[in-house]
Amino acid sequence: MDWMYLVYFFLGLLIFFGARGMEKGTWNEEYTSLKQTKMLQGIAALGIALHHMAQKTCAPWHPPRVIVHGLDVFLPVGYMLVGVFFFCSGLGLYKSFKTKPGYLEKGFFRRRILPLIIAFWLSEILFTVIRLLMGEKMDALTILWYLSGLHMANTNSWYLIAIPFFYLAFQAAFRLCNREGTAIFWLFVFTFGYTLLGASIDHQNDWWMRGEWWYNSILLFPLGVLFGRFEKPVTRFFRKGYWLWLIFFAAGFFLLFQQSEWLIDHRWGYYGEGTVMKIPNRLMSAGIQWIVALFFVAFFFLLMMKVRFGNRALGWLGAVTLDFYLIHGLFVDLFGYSFLDVAPSLVYIRNVPLYTAVVLACSVAGTMLFRLLRLRITGWMIKGPKGPAAKQGNSRDNGTAAGPANIGENRAAGKQREREKVRNRLQWIRRLVLLVLFLAACGIMLFGFQKNKVRTVGGLIIEPPEGYETRFSDGRYAVWEYTGKDRKPGNLVLDEEIRGDYAQNFADADAVLRECDWMTDAELYVNPHGVRMARGFARNGDYPERRYYVENGKAVFLLSMIEDSRYYSPEDCEQAMLQTADRIRKK
Repeated sequence: MDWMYLVYFFLGLLIFFGARGMEKGTWNEEYTSLKQTKMLQGIAALGIALHHMAQKTCAPWHPPRVIVHGLDVFLPVGYMLVGVFFFCSGLGLYKSFKTKPGYLEKGFFRRRILPLIIAFWLSEILFTVIRLLMGEKMDALTILWYLSGLHMANTNSWYLIAIPFFYLAFQAAFRLCNREGTAIFWLFVFTFGYTLLGASIDHQNDWWMRGEWWYNSILLFPLGVLFGRFEKPVTRFFRKGYWLWLIFFAAGFFLLFQQSEWLIDHRWGYYGEGTVMKIPNRLMSAGIQWIVALFFVAFFFLLMMKVRFGNRALGWLGAVTLDFYLIHGLFVDLFGYSFLDVAPSLVYIRNVPLYTAVVLACSVAGTMLFRLLRLRITGWMIKGPKGPAAKQGNSRDNGTAAGPANIGENRAAGKQREREKVRNRLQWIRRLVLLVLFLAACGIMLFGFQKNKVRTVGGLIIEPPEGYETRFSDGRYAVWEYTGKDRKPGNLVLDEEIRGDYAQNFADADAVLRECDWMTDAELYVNPHGVRMARGFARNGDYPERRYYVENGKAVFLLSMIEDSRYYSPEDCEQAMLQTADRIRKK
């Protein structure tokens, strides 16, 4: 028996148990209510957890020896599910703005943004501690970067970095613009600017904006705001010919999704670092995925016009989506084939149904504990501790018993003092945030964008031969180009975090040699400084690629060069690679 069928059966049961379909001619009038959208976000949160489990078990970039199928259907749907969160956030924000007087003026940062910042930093602290406990080697500077949040210890927490900026953009647009249409227009402008910034940053594993998932569903936020403004006429429109619209969005989603996958894999794509067309290609890729995510969200909202979701489990999940979203990734890696690609996992569960059940069960327990801690810390930072004196207020003034008038005055004075405490606390929090951002900016200027061609990886210094200059560099990847005139060697590539079937998660050169079925002439090489490396040739198109997998004490990193004889001299390529390998030395 294939136990994966039970996984999908229980998933369907969780979603549709207690759901009620509307009779002919009637509608779910609450389909955009807080309760129903929370249910939908609970479904999306569960889907995101399964998406991350699929990435851990059957993603094609893993070595074949660890790939186990079963959750493949969840592999490409992550951005659509995040689109649900963005759309519901935009819709909910607009509804609160319209129904709560002074919503954007009175404590907006404290109510909507500060709790997200606290949750993000709390998860970063937790993941940093667990990374250390799992055996990841960190120096003091790495720990400080993780604790600052500018380097992400919890790689799934990116949403909590992105969404506060859109909350602030919403607040600025609707406070500064007299007309709602103008405010929404500027919100779209901000979204496109954010996307352009994301598309201009290459994939990297240190700073924010680490890849396309930071922006390939973000358009759903202003679309949610736009829908909130025109909800009633849009609802009336789709009720006419409802079933045709439902089929249209279901079929359109399926066809557009298939087309988008082909275009991104064969025409555009998010990679192409160092190429002229990388930004246009990324923007076109994001554009078609925006449309796919829109069709996906529209289908579910149309479905909710006729189906009212509701059961206790789904209601609970909808109420704790923030905590579940932050904490589930910990268990995805603790029970996967490796822990965050930096250490062995706690227990490797290869059986996918069992892995899914254990991860979800632990995620539920972890969510409850994390939420309890988060709410306590958030309540203390926003409201302050409430002792008996705070509850009772000041009942005496200069030894005189408080009468009815004095009670009111004392209560007002108590509230004023409480507001003053909150203001002071928020002021110190803002100062701390600004200090962290300032120090990070200094660090970026000093270390993040330097074009020095000498790199340090895991305590090893890598320096290309004379005549090479840096053509591209980011947190984990560097390309050096030969600018001299006397020789014709190719581009030298450094990859600090190797992907796919190319020694990812291998601890040393010996492990590479045992598994390197992708290389010919593989051998162990020790350079004059005693640095060990596995070297050999792989195929890159029609031309050989020389590779050196270098031990750095934690894992291996890759030095490579394509010996394309149309443009380069193979002899010069070999010489440049050997010179680079022989220069590697301990810091």
